[in-house]
Amino acid sequence: MDRAGHFLNRFVLQTVHQERTDKPSQIRDAAVIIPLIQRPEGWFVLFTQRSWQLRHHPGQICFPGGRKDSGDSSLQMTGLREMEEELGIPASQVDIIGELAGGQTLTGYQIHPYLARLHTPFILSPAQAEVAAVFELPLSTLLDIRNYHSLMIVRNNKPHKIIGLTVNGWFVWGATARMLYQLAKQYG
Repeated sequence: MDRAGHFLNRFVLQTVHQERTDKPSQIRDAAVIIPLIQRPEGWFVLFTQRSWQLRHHPGQICFPGGRKDSGDSSLQMTGLREMEEELGIPASQVDIIGELAGGQTLTGYQIHPYLARLHTPFILSPAQAEVAAVFELPLSTLLDIRNYHSLMIVRNNKPHKIIGLTVNGWFVWGATARMLYQLAKQYG
């Protein structure tokens, strides 16, 4: 097993955090799945690019996921449901191996990221209304902290410092890059 494989095994031993019920009412829960794929040449992470027709975050690079629905029994189930809706990958093709520290977005969501391994082979069936592209990036590159850079953006007339990186022509920033950066810091 390579170093990345050993690193990922640490998440299997973690206790997944309980969902908090004492957060302000304007903060909404959301969950994402960080899909890992083991290929002969190493580990890869599956990403989506949001459709350019979407009202919120058009064209941004992200992980499959979304807002918790009242029918979801847990945030983990939210992420798995959203992954199936967006990519056609059923929960039976996914092993959750751990939960990363989440965070709040500038748009009022508390994101709960779940690290997961996809069973191969799998069949992608992207929802065209939501997904413009699906692609994989090497985990080794994403775990290299030197690839991340600080950026400034302006939201609601206020500057915000964010993290971003470019890999194989894909610019990843915001909450997605922040989750990856946290993972890279743990790997470090």
